[in-house]
Amino acid sequence: MQKSKFGFFASLFVLQVLSLVTIWSTYPSLFLTQVSFVLIGILIVYLVSKVDHTVLFSTATFWYLTSIAILVLTYFIGRNVRGSIRWIDFGFFNLQTSELVKPMLAIFYCSYLTMFPPKKISQYLKFIFLSLIPVVLVAKQPDLGSALTILFMPIFLLMVSGHFKQVLVFGALFLFLAVPLESVLLKPYQRTRIETFLNPYKDPQGAGYNVIQATIAVGSGGFFGKGVKLGTQSHLNFLPERHTDFIFASFAEEFGFLGVLFFLFCFYYLFRFFLYVSSRQKDQDSYLLCLSGFSVILFQFIVNVGMNMGLMPVTGITLPLFSYGGSSLLSFAIFLGFLVRQLDLLPPIEI
Repeated sequence: MQKSKFGFFASLFVLQVLSLVTIWSTYPSLFLTQVSFVLIGILIVYLVSKVDHTVLFSTATFWYLTSIAILVLTYFIGRNVRGSIRWIDFGFFNLQTSELVKPMLAIFYCSYLTMFPPKKISQYLKFIFLSLIPVVLVAKQPDLGSALTILFMPIFLLMVSGHFKQVLVFGALFLFLAVPLESVLLKPYQRTRIETFLNPYKDPQGAGYNVIQATIAVGSGGFFGKGVKLGTQSHLNFLPERHTDFIFASFAEEFGFLGVLFFLFCFYYLFRFFLYVSSRQKDQDSYLLCLSGFSVILFQFIVNVGMNMGLMPVTGITLPLFSYGGSSLLSFAIFLGFLVRQLDLLPPIEI
């Protein structure tokens, strides 16, 4: 267990070091800010790990209602950036509210599925309805990437709690109803992103530019990489959002195939540890809470790396524990705090 625990924290440490090096290389003016976010994140992990989860689960409804209130409040006092209202400006820090509500919603979903496991269609519909409210509020900001992440979490928790077949049935029904309404559900720029994913070279200087430059950056890294501060795509400003959405492309260009392998191994160990800790939980709610963090990190990891390599549509999802940003790091720190709490309660067994 001690070896596994060391590997878990070592993986987190290495990922943060690689993240900071990449941010220092591609956007040096934000380096110290990100360092402060990391330090605050460490403090949050420690504080959350000291909270008894039974207290959180007993107040699950409060956390759900608070998350809805925060998302609604964002519409009234949120900061408008390029047509999106996603942040609340506190002067010294811009809080992206969709990130803050993820762990709050996780507490509610885990508690709800434990106390009221759905058995009838009406019960499934109730859970789906409650899950869709925050998804719709985030999608209206608009923030499709965060909305998809918040949607994936309850679906994943429903599957791992023994309702896999039901999820498949409801998923198929949703697609059957949603596809004809695509023109209503998706905004024009969102449809353009899907079309660009299918053929980025249709508009290489416009809609397809980001994807093309990201794939060029990933490929140009070669086997050993170009070296820190030597990435041409990022430093010559060909690569957009090189420190947030496309930080993986920046990293791959400078560290190469070997660096990416090391990067993937760190995430593999992280995911493995989430599954290990969750599998040893005796309580259903604690088991699901561990997997809630796993689902969010896994989903964002797959989508972000996929869109950097041209394998998935661009959705604006950041790379967990790697991209620049205090709000996302705050959210992941809370999830990690949940995991560390459950880790400390486990008996000392090695894996």
